[in-house]
Amino acid sequence: MRTSWLLLLGCLATACGGNFSNDDLEFLNALPAREDLASKLPGTERGVSEGGLRQRTDPLAVGERSTLYEDTNRASNVFNRGLDGLLTLLENIRERPPTTRAPDLRVWGPWRDPSHPGHEVRFVMARVAERFDYRLQYRPERSDEEGWWTALEGSFQANGGLREGEGMVRLLVAEARAHGFNMAGLANLARLDIGYQTREPPIGVQMRFVPASIQSGSELLYAYRELPDGLGEMGFVLEDTDVLPGGQKEKLAILSRWTKDRGGVGLVVVTGGDVPAGFTATHVECWDASFRVTYVRRSWETTVVGDASTCPDVSALER
Repeated sequence: MRTSWLLLLGCLATACGGNFSNDDLEFLNALPAREDLASKLPGTERGVSEGGLRQRTDPLAVGERSTLYEDTNRASNVFNRGLDGLLTLLENIRERPPTTRAPDLRVWGPWRDPSHPGHEVRFVMARVAERFDYRLQYRPERSDEEGWWTALEGSFQANGGLREGEGMVRLLVAEARAHGFNMAGLANLARLDIGYQTREPPIGVQMRFVPASIQSGSELLYAYRELPDGLGEMGFVLEDTDVLPGGQKEKLAILSRWTKDRGGVGLVVVTGGDVPAGFTATHVECWDASFRVTYVRRSWETTVVGDASTCPDVSALER
């Protein structure tokens, strides 16, 4: 997917020219930016091992690499790669003046798309009051206006100031696949959805990987929040994970919170598998700035590891 977007960007770069008007900037600031939405978990993309709660059922010890941090790191990387696929195009659009301007409309293109021979591509943004709607569209060459179909759509309600408000971006994977586009690693999805709010702290982002069918897998949901001082939060689910004695696989709902430079704390709620019907099991784990365990408490074990006073204060995210 990223390769296709980059080829399109080359098309945009060579076809566009000129300067931005002040009104252009209102449209462009309605597009989401990576620095506003990306997960900023310390150490992301570095030092991820094959360990983690999905592999580890034996007791942890103070000073070991945090298994919960490892799983959160993996989730953060998946989250950021999902953003990358959608936002690479939009961020580069923001650097290119539109080719067509009307009072409440901007259009980039259409141009031939080198990544999809025989197709033209355009990007369209419309404004109604403080709401902006946009679409990335394709059509077969030499077809008329009815030939356009939408591969990506989004909207933004500007209700908090510059680049501040509520928005969504949706990649219509099934639609693109139906038109013969190769979606590579997204082939099993129907859609990739992102919803976000940047109006007030904490900034919040939700990402949904919607499968094409039940056979393609379960829907995946990631939720991210961020405060200006470096406090962050990631919520996600791990399916079919063996963490309790008994050999059956459980479902883990994980909420991890972290500081900029003092480590983090995570809560895992375990259901299904070896958990008796009607009950839940919990796992609390804290890590330091080096991602090493400082405290562990599991509801199914009598032994507590470490000292709870070593856990960083993340209470500012409790709202």
